[in-house]
Amino acid sequence: RQSLMRILFLDEIYKKILNTEGHIAEFGCKWGSNLALYTALRGIYEPYNHNRKVIAFDTFQGIKGSSKKDKLAIAKDGSYSTKKGHEKKLNEILNILESFCPIPNIKKHELIKGDVRKTLATFLKNNKHTVYSLIYLDMDLYAPTKYVLKKILPFTTKGSIIVFDESNWSAFPGPTL
Repeated sequence: RQSLMRILFLDEIYKKILNTEGHIAEFGCKWGSNLALYTALRGIYEPYNHNRKVIAFDTFQGIKGSSKKDKLAIAKDGSYSTKKGHEKKLNEILNILESFCPIPNIKKHELIKGDVRKTLATFLKNNKHTVYSLIYLDMDLYAPTKYVLKKILPFTTKGSIIVFDESNWSAFPGPTL
């Protein structure tokens, strides 16, 4: 039930961005299940749109540096980490998924490893031409969520959607704040 619920949820969100130009950016992707779904949905709904990339930012080391605003109830530093080198496996998986879609010779995903407060500014500076149709925030903490919002809002457009994975959840109050 939960897996199907997640698929249907992301399907509804994806359909809302079909008429909005821009990339999909996920902040906090962990194992990459959403990235695989975005890739599949792009192959279904817009198989020849090679301009929409799926870009993911993650440390792959789990939560780090919670503050008083976070008051984590069910997690601590290191929670939600992946195995060492997981981002390489995830990249391979996404390459395989893209190989089943039209225009497989154009890479339509990118993984950026590291603390978003160190990687996002450089990425945006090197990609000033980019807009985002979907921004998925799943970092669980106040400080990185606030940082991303401040940095990426100028790169949104009419119709862009911002999703807070932990919105209104007492176990992770930081992103809602």
